[in-house]
Amino acid sequence: MAKTIVVLLLVAAAGYFVYQRIGRTPSDEEMLVTNLRERYAVQVNRFTSAVGRSGLIGMDSTYDTDGVIGQIKRIRAELAALRRQLTEAKAIREADALAERIEAFFRKNEITRP
Repeated sequence: MAKTIVVLLLVAAAGYFVYQRIGRTPSDEEMLVTNLRERYAVQVNRFTSAVGRSGLIGMDSTYDTDGVIGQIKRIRAELAALRRQLTEAKAIREADALAERIEAFFRKNEITRP
């Protein structure tokens, strides 16, 4: 009997955890940050692809990487403007995490600020 109760409690806890992670509808502020995060991910993939092409076949992909870097700088500026307007704690945490990821990208690739 005690094992059954423990198993039921574990199942209920797992269900609650899944509901909190997946079942909850994100707020408008969270969706704005998510949109910027997705745009950033696309640009990082484009950057990685351009760098890979330049090393693999020796093509000059300077134009490709410059365009991507410009896009990421725009995303960083949009995120900074959005960060000043955010009021929800979760959206602020997500924006801060994204800002740190963007700054880490610039440090890793030795890209200096304009």
